[in-house]
Amino acid sequence: MLGSPEPFSLINRIPICDNGEPLVDLRMCCREMLLAPGCLPYLRPTAIQMLKAAQQALPRPYRFRVSTALRTLDMQARGYWRSYSRLKEEHPNWPKSALRRACNKYHAPPDVKAPPGHCTGGAVDLTICGLDGKPLDMTSPTVGWEAAYTYADDLSAEAKANRQMLIYAMFSAGFSNCRDEWWHWSYGDSAWAVRVGEPVAWFGLIEPPCDYTFVPRPRRIRSPRLRARRRTF
Repeated sequence: MLGSPEPFSLINRIPICDNGEPLVDLRMCCREMLLAPGCLPYLRPTAIQMLKAAQQALPRPYRFRVSTALRTLDMQARGYWRSYSRLKEEHPNWPKSALRRACNKYHAPPDVKAPPGHCTGGAVDLTICGLDGKPLDMTSPTVGWEAAYTYADDLSAEAKANRQMLIYAMFSAGFSNCRDEWWHWSYGDSAWAVRVGEPVAWFGLIEPPCDYTFVPRPRRIRSPRLRARRRTF
């Protein structure tokens, strides 16, 4: 199963009929999973139940580590335009259309009809960890975006096996995958509708709860010597 292409020209044609599901905090209902520091840990209830089903499909003692769940549209826009500016500096002679196409390969644009999947509460980026909390190898011997394609051929036997474990668990729970990003799975958003042939998206743009919080990042501990040195200036 190689997955269907999902050009933005098709994604933007999908009607959105938001079913009104509110966001739920993963910290309250997915305690068996790991959440990355800095994650905004909210998803729609249906997506959460599917994620829990996928977790049950993993062999013990493996568990998911969620790196990205919800994103606000502002967060998405900052990442997108930061990437756009970097590309513009690297390729000053490219027209705007070429810059946008290149940027769209790695970031869902925040200024089109269909909201980015992470802004709907239906998309999640994740991997699998062992008991020690360390992510399993999903990419060797390649690195970065070289290993992004879900069905990449140039992976080690271990990486392929680990990736197949993830693919089986997520597909069995009903998620669809962005075939250009092995870690990105969704349900109910416009891209999901294109991938699976649904005529309508169930999740549209949603704002986080008014009292939302991020998964805290570890505090940096400075040595007493460094603190004393700073006080002397």
